Amino acid sequence: MTDRRDQDEQGGFGRQGEGGGDGFARRGSWIGGAILIFIGVVFLLKNFGFPFPQNWWAVFILIPAVAAFAGARRVYAGNGGVINAGVIGGVAAGCVLVLLSLLFLFGVDVGKFWPLILIVVGVGVLSGAMAPGRNSRR
Repeated sequence: MTDRRDQDEQGGFGRQGEGGGDGFARRGSWIGGAILIFIGVVFLLKNFGFPFPQNWWAVFILIPAVAAFAGARRVYAGNGGVINAGVIGGVAAGCVLVLLSLLFLFGVDVGKFWPLILIVVGVGVLSGAMAPGRNSRR
């Protein structure tokens, strides 16, 4: 029976990156640390009277937007530079989240601009439907 140390040395726990030894938890842990540092800096500056927009929390909506763009880039690179529905969907999701973040951050009345979200999603759906290889049968 093997214990955890043996499994770690053999690479048995967690996803392995291309470098071999650095697992998923190790590569992804910097994101959590960066978010905590950012939140701490924001609260520290707020305590010292630094002016922030009223809806500064909308910046956190950009975190999943960056993840959507990164996922789209990963799919694009994995397909050998071919734009497919996965790439277009990731970019469309990222654009919707960036749009929402900007609307909230600048205090824009979302009631007036919500159709922009429908337009961006519609463009993403149409682009995905017209992507090369989407309707081809093998």
